[in-house]
Amino acid sequence: MLNEEYELMLKKSVEVAPDWLKKDIDSIVSKEPQGGISYLISELHQTYTFSIRHVLSASHLDGEWSRVSRERLNFIDNNIDIIVALYKEAKYN
Repeated sequence: MLNEEYELMLKKSVEVAPDWLKKDIDSIVSKEPQGGISYLISELHQTYTFSIRHVLSASHLDGEWSRVSRERLNFIDNNIDIIVALYKEAKYN
């Protein structure tokens, strides 16, 4: 794949990125403007890994949060290039 094709594909992917991801990235960047990309990815993972939300969801017999968090972690892990592009957009625009 040529560099131009990659850039075009990345641009289109950023345009259709999920709203939850854009909001999370904007929130993290605004809270810690000096944080780098590794900090951002770490915060995204921390947001969706096992936490009190999972416990509360299970105690209410609702597994929705577990499903959502697994899907979002999977998206984060498989789309690092998109996250980097969204980070640069949030940080420098």
